Amino acid sequence: MRTAILRALRAEARDWWAHRDLQRRGLANEAARRERASVRSHLEVIRKALTTRDAYVSAGRGGTTVHFGRGSTLSSYGRLEHMAAARVLIALGLPFIDTNPVEDKWQLVGLPLVATGMEPDDPPWGSMGYAPLAVYAARAKALGAVIVNLEVDEVREISTVDRPAA
Repeated sequence: MRTAILRALRAEARDWWAHRDLQRRGLANEAARRERASVRSHLEVIRKALTTRDAYVSAGRGGTTVHFGRGSTLSSYGRLEHMAAARVLIALGLPFIDTNPVEDKWQLVGLPLVATGMEPDDPPWGSMGYAPLAVYAARAKALGAVIVNLEVDEVREISTVDRPAA
């Protein structure tokens, strides 16, 4: 598996336009140095994502993003096929949420934020509250998102707090 991960990351680094341009201009050593730095950087993101609670990969209209810490992301405007680190993480079992199939994109604005690498807020979770990944995934799935590597059917969503009648 390690070989496959390195192979995918190296192929993406070699294919990046800036590295190809360095190769074309005869600066092969500089291109190789930058490719190795890119692979090391992506390996660090992969390591952090695999050890952070509620880390996940998302894809939508804005591209593909790896959420691996509080306010820490690795993003690409491209589709999942163009982001090797995200593909590797999904293959390793990190949850993936694809919101591309959601018909009404404005409904996504009402979803809570995911408490990646931090404690979630107390329920109820509104659009600016931090909720557990399972709650976010359950709500996104109800809107039509595709969820991979996370079982959301079994999640009992807690969206309101039981309060006595006023």
